[in-house]
Amino acid sequence: SELGKSVLKQLFNIVDVDGSGYLDKKEVGTALKLLGFKWLEEKHVEKIFERADLDENGEICLDEFMVEAPKTLRTNLIKLAKSNGGDMGLLV
Repeated sequence: SELGKSVLKQLFNIVDVDGSGYLDKKEVGTALKLLGFKWLEEKHVEKIFERADLDENGEICLDEFMVEAPKTLRTNLIKLAKSNGGDMGLLV
């Protein structure tokens, strides 16, 4: 949706702390931790980064981010909801 694309663009700009127009591994890792995905170890962040870096230049541009982010967010938001809501019986 257009709203989803707008939110992803805003997220990209927030994560791009150096304003380069690209995300490096450190920026991606920091962003994932800030989103609450604390279970992701460095090796997981590395795999996410490799999947997203389609042109293998060591950086993630906005277009690459727009392809990978929805998949990564969907998977990890479900895990986050289960870890936070499981005790309350919100997810079964």
